[in-house]
Amino acid sequence: MSGGRHAVPVDVHLLAVREGKNGSEVLLSRRAGGVYAAGLWHLPSGHVDGPFEDVVTALVRETAEETGLVVDPADVRAAVTVHHRAPSGSARIGILFEVRRWSGTPEIREPDVCDGMDWFPFDVLPDPMVAYCRAGLDAYRAGAGVALHFQEPDDPIGYDCDPALDRLRLVPGIGAGAGAAERGPGAAVKGFAERAVGRVAAWTDVSWARENSRVWQARGAAGGTWFVKVHQNEEFHRREVAALRGWVPGLGGAGPRLVAAAPESRAIVVTAVEGRPLHGMVLTGAEERAVFEAIGALAARVHASPLALHEVAGGGAPAGPYDRMERRLEAARALLEPGDEERVRGAVAMAQASGPLAPVVTHGDLQLRNLLLGADGTVRVIDFARSEPQPRVRDFVRFLDRFEDREDLATAFFTGYGRRPTPAEEAHLVAGAALDAVSGIAFGTRTGDPELVERGRRTLTRLATGSVRPGALLSAGTLPRPGVPHPAGTLPPAHGAEPIALVPSGTDARRHRDGHLPAAVLPSKAAPVSAPPPAGILVRACAVITNADELCLIHRRRPTGDQYSLPGGLRHLGESTTDALVRELAEELGFDALKTPEPPVLRWVQYQRTTRPRTPGLFERLHLVHTLTVPDSDRALIATTEQDADDGARVVWIPVGQAAGLHLYPAVGAVLTGLSGPPDEPVELPAMVDGPYVWR
Repeated sequence: MSGGRHAVPVDVHLLAVREGKNGSEVLLSRRAGGVYAAGLWHLPSGHVDGPFEDVVTALVRETAEETGLVVDPADVRAAVTVHHRAPSGSARIGILFEVRRWSGTPEIREPDVCDGMDWFPFDVLPDPMVAYCRAGLDAYRAGAGVALHFQEPDDPIGYDCDPALDRLRLVPGIGAGAGAAERGPGAAVKGFAERAVGRVAAWTDVSWARENSRVWQARGAAGGTWFVKVHQNEEFHRREVAALRGWVPGLGGAGPRLVAAAPESRAIVVTAVEGRPLHGMVLTGAEERAVFEAIGALAARVHASPLALHEVAGGGAPAGPYDRMERRLEAARALLEPGDEERVRGAVAMAQASGPLAPVVTHGDLQLRNLLLGADGTVRVIDFARSEPQPRVRDFVRFLDRFEDREDLATAFFTGYGRRPTPAEEAHLVAGAALDAVSGIAFGTRTGDPELVERGRRTLTRLATGSVRPGALLSAGTLPRPGVPHPAGTLPPAHGAEPIALVPSGTDARRHRDGHLPAAVLPSKAAPVSAPPPAGILVRACAVITNADELCLIHRRRPTGDQYSLPGGLRHLGESTTDALVRELAEELGFDALKTPEPPVLRWVQYQRTTRPRTPGLFERLHLVHTLTVPDSDRALIATTEQDADDGARVVWIPVGQAAGLHLYPAVGAVLTGLSGPPDEPVELPAMVDGPYVWR
């Protein structure tokens, strides 16, 4: 033993990481003055002040002192520890901590020792940089927990890309070795696994920190590593076993191999797959694009798998993509914002109107959590418990959030996939994303998974503003986008259709009473007015109900003045416009419109695109305004208050000639003066937009 104990300083380094336009970025500062390595870029850092201070406290303190950022200790994550020896021979221990959440904006707080501070992409790091710092960043990006960086006496302090001066050495982790937590499965599953692979020396629980995730890494006493998984239900077990026996082997090493399955315990043993999880991995912009192209290519291989092989388990017919919509909405309803459910239903209606898609083999849960990146750049996939025949867009849904403001990633993905979605597929993709968001909010709230909740809320927010569709999926002009103003004389088209031409009064054509425009007056391929509009724009059926010279309206007193509304409401999934109107009049007025001498007639169409108080984004509706004349005997049957409202809104009768002076919703008052017989065809009214129309 050498003469006294060797002591070294302990450094703490801030790895503040944010997402930039071209990938992840890291905050760096440039050293100045009389300090070591002046003029070189480095991570914000400092020393532990003494035995009274732990490394996390030191990191939080140094961050505030140098950058002004306020970091909650709970948001500090251990990244990598570097044992460094400088060219002078002095050594130190540097601990890099990743932080992705903070308060404040970084600024130079110690100008005597720092003269620069900025964000840099990981693939465009500045020069010159402290070699010790660069080694820590390289080790962090390699996923190492511990690294050595022992420089030689003649090595430069600054980083040099010469391989001969590369002193970085990564220390392998023990994985599931003897030091890992002994938290294996129950005795029955342990016995099953050891009968399959031999005695297991160590178990490591690698489950997700949420309900019903039960996965262990098993290290054999004679070497070798496997994963043991217990499914939460029989259906998930059946699906994953069917996939592992059927189509996964056709991926040629891009997935695990099934070693054994035990239906009685719903357990499986699979081989380990080489690679690091892509979830949370820090990549440069170029690396991200390469990875997403590889993911697209892998998805194409999955979807090209023979469907018959996927069905060897003999289970029942898979559910349709929207069969569980009501159950999903019911589970999440209390957690949704106003208007969310309507927009989700609108997106699904839009998809259904575009026609069904053929099923293919799908992974069912294709996302970065279930993808690994190998050292050779190969992308591999795990976790097949949700695999079943479904439309291919099911495997695109979880990537839409990543494509937001990153059209380069969408382009890379579909380049790898070999083609872009068709218009019909894109409609189903939007609907799938909407329902996935609803499920994520409910499931994430129940199981304590905040990432799922936040991703779902982001998707529904984009649905409200009409930006769910990533622009890179589409060629310019291929499809309409919700929220985009439409040319005068046209209505928002159905997906993939030409705009619906509105025929002015007087056209010599047959009038339909069911809310459909006659096909003879529509352009080729156009959908009738009653077809669902693009996702995010909902159809409202309402009625101008008259008796003699008076008009039936719903009256509310608002802080800014009186508001009058035509009775009516939103059309539900699967309803015709006439059915929706009849239902709404029964719910609001207690009145059966089917018993009137003449049925309702579609008279006007008005598009609304306005803001609304206390509601984020744009409020869009397509109002289909009908006329309905009721005799005196029927007028007496109409309720005097709105029947399905909690505020006791009054139902009033007002002279038709006064309608133009009312604040009326929708804004049709001007055309009611001198109301006469219906025109031959519905007439388009000027759109409701901010300025001419103001919410009350």
